[in-house]
Amino acid sequence: MFYPFQKEEVSCDINMNKYSVILAILLLYIKIATLNAQNDKLSFTADLYGGLYLNNGQAWQLEPSVSWSGHKYFGLALGLELTGQYNQPSRQTIIDGNEAELTDNERNVAWIILKPSVVFKSPTIWKSSDNHYRLWVQLEPGLSFACPFRNSLTYEIKKFTGIIGQTVDYRTFPNKGLRWFYWNTKASVNFSLGRFIFRGGYYISNLDYYSGRRNITLANGQRFHVPEKELSQSIFLSIGYYFHP
Repeated sequence: MFYPFQKEEVSCDINMNKYSVILAILLLYIKIATLNAQNDKLSFTADLYGGLYLNNGQAWQLEPSVSWSGHKYFGLALGLELTGQYNQPSRQTIIDGNEAELTDNERNVAWIILKPSVVFKSPTIWKSSDNHYRLWVQLEPGLSFACPFRNSLTYEIKKFTGIIGQTVDYRTFPNKGLRWFYWNTKASVNFSLGRFIFRGGYYISNLDYYSGRRNITLANGQRFHVPEKELSQSIFLSIGYYFHP
């Protein structure tokens, strides 16, 4: 039997599950922050991450991050990722009977992403006798609050005289259904040299890299084509400096 409100109930359940996960992670974040605040030996590390996405076209990522630790196995981190594609081709269409192409500054997808996370450190795998050199692994599950640099596309409309084209107008097409909330996880191998920390690792997120242009309808009535949704994956290196009172 068909129930007219069945679809809405399922949607409500999905939303409740999503917000329950968000609430649980935030409560864990606050709990660890409280424990850290009660520890007189609170220390922090400033890091700069750089990486390349393994999918989502050709895309780079750069992330300054600060982490706090009042326990040798647990901590908190807050990063701000900047990511963008490069070397993307111009995308052409027809608008009002004229050839049109994306403006130069809109060919590449770009995002800014705020990333709070919880840091889990393994026991030291290897260290020197004076503790100057140390090796361990680290896992950082977290949240991504993402904002694209553009949630629309602007085309240059061109008219040609022979082989010479001239821009005569611009047309902007808005996007619908932007997604801004995601999860992410970093896994890394860490090596400390005194107060300097070097990391290398793997990053995965359910970030929909094309969410800012996934639901754009062009003048011909067709949707702007983007790749299917997939998990965003990257490899990264970082350098950090350890501060301790």
